[in-house]
Amino acid sequence: MADYMYPGDARARWPGALLTDARVVNLWDEQRTVGKLYLSRLAAMIDRRAAATLQPSDNAIWDAFFLYGPGDRWREPVPFPIVWGYPIMQTRDELRRKVEALVGR
Repeated sequence: MADYMYPGDARARWPGALLTDARVVNLWDEQRTVGKLYLSRLAAMIDRRAAATLQPSDNAIWDAFFLYGPGDRWREPVPFPIVWGYPIMQTRDELRRKVEALVGR
């Protein structure tokens, strides 16, 4: 297992000024707890994956999105999203379409 999810990935290297919207919260999960939890639940969410989603090949999912609807709350073991995709750059078009549909565009 690598020390980081992506070569060179480190909290000190994260460009904190990249996402400045007040609704954005940047968190760092050094132990990959959330990524491991989501990876363990992907089979149960397979029918909600974006069409271009690849099979994750690490010990935790990262570079992925999980989109939830208004009013969704955390439910154990993980909440089920409207859609999820991996990697983000390959699945971003579907993410954009789903977000636009949620906000009424």
